[in-house]
Amino acid sequence: MRSAFPLSFALFATLPAPALAQEVPPADAAVTAEFIKAAEAGAPAVISGAATIARLEPDGKSTTIRPGTNGFTCSIMHDGTNAPFCGDANAWQWMVSAMQKMPKPPNGQPGIAYMARGAVHFERPDGTIVPQRGADTKDVREPPHWMVLWPIDSATTGLPTRPNAGGAYIMFAGTPYAHLMIYQDPKLLVAK
Repeated sequence: MRSAFPLSFALFATLPAPALAQEVPPADAAVTAEFIKAAEAGAPAVISGAATIARLEPDGKSTTIRPGTNGFTCSIMHDGTNAPFCGDANAWQWMVSAMQKMPKPPNGQPGIAYMARGAVHFERPDGTIVPQRGADTKDVREPPHWMVLWPIDSATTGLPTRPNAGGAYIMFAGTPYAHLMIYQDPKLLVAK
């Protein structure tokens, strides 16, 4: 399967995630609390409870709603799916770069991201997964998963480039925004 680019979906060189976001006073407290709760649903509570919460606009502008302490940032995808996304500093940099339609993410290390509520990807009739809805796409539900955001090459790794029963595949293969999707509910992972 061939993947398309530029990426608009659910993620900064060396800046920490809060430095990439502008802080603004919260607007309506109820709306802000609802947004925080929805964004926190993207990762296990041990991560999202201490994460920065930021609004990520379709143009890639990021506004901090709540500062965090653990290097992760959580938000809601503005690709029409409203899926919650939580990523470490490298993953957040990757996502912001994608939303800003940069040719490739500037981060020099892989990022880890969680989408514990799952998400939706957009698929063409030939099975190609693309970053935006289009007249020729259908929405395909993704189960809860976590991701390694790094341009992993399917040719050198032997990993598949479309969803499969094995539970892992490379989304957007062949592009700078290729990343490993792992169908495993992040809320069931237990660190020891």
